[in-house]
Amino acid sequence: MKPQIIITGAGVSGSSLAIRLAQNGFRVTLVEREKFPRHKLCGEFISPECLTHFRDLGVFEEMRAAGGDTIFKTVFYAPGGASVTVPSKWFDHGSGGALGLSRAEMDFQLLKRARNLGVEVLEETQVVGLLWEREQVCGVKVRSKSGQHSELTADLTVDATGRAAVLSRFANRQSGQAGKISQRIASSGAQSSKAKLIGFKAHLKNAQIEPGVCEMYFFRGGYGGLIQIENDLSNHCFLIKADVVREFGNNAERVFREVVFQNKRAAETLRHSQTAFDWIAVSIDSFGTKSLAPAPRLLTIGDAAAFIDPFTGSGMLMALESSKIAAQAILLNYAEVKQIALAYEKLHRQKFRTRLRYCSLFRKAAFATNLTSIGVRVLSMSSLARRALAQATRN
Repeated sequence: MKPQIIITGAGVSGSSLAIRLAQNGFRVTLVEREKFPRHKLCGEFISPECLTHFRDLGVFEEMRAAGGDTIFKTVFYAPGGASVTVPSKWFDHGSGGALGLSRAEMDFQLLKRARNLGVEVLEETQVVGLLWEREQVCGVKVRSKSGQHSELTADLTVDATGRAAVLSRFANRQSGQAGKISQRIASSGAQSSKAKLIGFKAHLKNAQIEPGVCEMYFFRGGYGGLIQIENDLSNHCFLIKADVVREFGNNAERVFREVVFQNKRAAETLRHSQTAFDWIAVSIDSFGTKSLAPAPRLLTIGDAAAFIDPFTGSGMLMALESSKIAAQAILLNYAEVKQIALAYEKLHRQKFRTRLRYCSLFRKAAFATNLTSIGVRVLSMSSLARRALAQATRN
C-alpha cells in the first residue's frame, strides 16, 4: 500500500503536490490554516512555464477562463523613465504568454482540483505541533476553527507553509539534533539580506496600464511590479528596505505615493489609482535555499524550501517545479521512505542551485538605484544580453 502523506499549506506548492500525488493513487491529506479563496501577498505574475504545469495538473482551461490578463512582455523602468523589455515568448512553451491572475483565484482552482481528485482537505485548521516516533516525524497536531485538537498520522509529512516554514520551526524546536540528514544541503544562494525588507501588495482600481504588459519599477530602496488581473483590477506589489518604510511612519500609502512615485513611469501609471482593499505587508529576511529535510520523514517545498527574488517573476514557477520534483522523489522511492529525502535533495540542488546563485548577484543591482539606471540603458542595447540574463533566472 502506498504511504499516507500529509501536506500543510494549500498554496501553489502544497496543492500542486497534492494533485500530482492523488493522480498517482496516493492517500493525501491537505491541511490549510485559511478558508479559500483568500488574498495573499504576491506579485500574481504567472510566468509562461507555469501554464505547462497547469496542463499536467488538469487546471489549464480553468486558469485561462478565470478572467486574468495574458501578458506578452515585461518592461523594466529605471527611475528616470528609461526602459528595457523582456518578451514573454522567451519563456513560452506553447502556453500563449504569461498570465496575471489573483492568488485568491489561482489557489482556489488548484485546491478545488485536489479535492475533486480525492484529496482530504482540512481548511481553517492550524498545525500546532509535530508528532514523533523514534525520533522521526509521524504526523501533525492540529487545531480546528472551533478549537478542537486532534492528531493526524502520516508516513511522510510535507511543509508547504511558505516563508514561515512552520513545520521546520517545530522540527528545530522539538527534535534537537534530529534531522542531521539535512545538514549537507547546499547553502549557496542562502543568505540573509543586509537590510531587512518589507513587501507590500494591494489591488488597485484605475491604474493606467496597457493590457498585456507587466511593468517593473525601480526606485530608492526597492522595486515593484504592476499587472492587470481579473475584475478590472491591477496588482501592485513592491519590495523595499525597512529603513525607508520607517522614514514614512510605516505607512504603506505614504511609501507608495512618495517613494514608488519617484519612478517617473510609476507616477504616470499609478497617479490616479485607488486601493480596492487595504495594503497587505510582510517582512522578508532572507533568500535562497533553506532546509529541505529538517527532520526524518519531513520535507519542505515551495518558499519553505527556497525563496527566490520576486523581480525574477519565477516565484510561482519555483513552487510548481519544487512540488513536481518532490512528487518524483516520492513516486520513485515510496517503498523506502528514508530514500525520499535523499532523492529530493539531489533533484532540488540540480534544479535550483545555479539560478539562485545568479539571483543573489542580481539582487545587489536591483536595490542600487544608480546600477539599475545604468543596467537598463546597457541592456536596452542588446537583446542577446537581456535574454541571457533572463534565462539565468530560470536555468
